[in-house]
Amino acid sequence: MSSSLAEAVTTQAPGGAPYFEDFEVGQVVTGPARTFSADVVAAFAELSGDRAALHTEPGHTADGRPLVHGPLALAGFFGWHHERGLSDHVEAAFDTHWDYLAPIFVGDAVTYEMTVTRTRRTSSLAGGVVGRHVVVRNQDGEVVQVGRTSALVTAREAVDDRAARLGRAFPSTAWARGLAARLGDSAAFARETGTWDGTLGLRFGADAVLFRVYRGRVLEAGTRTPDGPTFVVSAPDAVWARLLTGPVNDFTKRTMRDEFEVEGSAYEYLRLTAAVVALVDEARSFAGAEEGR
Repeated sequence: MSSSLAEAVTTQAPGGAPYFEDFEVGQVVTGPARTFSADVVAAFAELSGDRAALHTEPGHTADGRPLVHGPLALAGFFGWHHERGLSDHVEAAFDTHWDYLAPIFVGDAVTYEMTVTRTRRTSSLAGGVVGRHVVVRNQDGEVVQVGRTSALVTAREAVDDRAARLGRAFPSTAWARGLAARLGDSAAFARETGTWDGTLGLRFGADAVLFRVYRGRVLEAGTRTPDGPTFVVSAPDAVWARLLTGPVNDFTKRTMRDEFEVEGSAYEYLRLTAAVVALVDEARSFAGAEEGR
């Protein structure tokens, strides 16, 4: 568990659970493994009504062991979340998207790893929405499920702290404009875009922000430009969160691992790769990341 969340879980009352203010983009929470026993799977089969032999009798899979229901492992995440002391101030769960990548068998022990990917205070200021990316691994370290879900969490105080949290409020328009202002003072970004006229975009999951650049200067930043983007660098929220809050700017290594995709002109992207690295440097500084930490 990340240190700030660990402190929140153990010190905040009631129940020691963190409030909205205690969640910060880039935090990672882990915990002990959970084993799905035959009794647990049988109970879920009875509750759900899915009593298929695949889940309840040996010998119907290549492994020979009954298969754990995919939604049981998903439900297990919410139980894990509660056991970690994170749920006391959760008011509601929102959009949940889950991918089942590999089977989980009866007797397997799985671990959950949750990364905070977004935090947005509500207009009432009384709470905020926390985006979470979840990786589920079996006892061999194989990724068996991946999901994302968000939750409405009560705030400790109804205050407007959006300015203080702006550096990690990506990919909001306010964040894009704040980053654009910082790029205006970046010698590296100005040098790498000094002869360029175009629009580069960053896509975080389903949401994108665009930077209209003319000869070293960002003319505007937001979600739209008149002619659309020249190219867009795209990755899931969790990848961006780790890149912009992690210990080093490893954008190049992540591109070599195919964690990013490029939409639009690949030629212009290749010309501007150094500019994108300079932009990431500024975004990391804006987020408070410390190089080499």
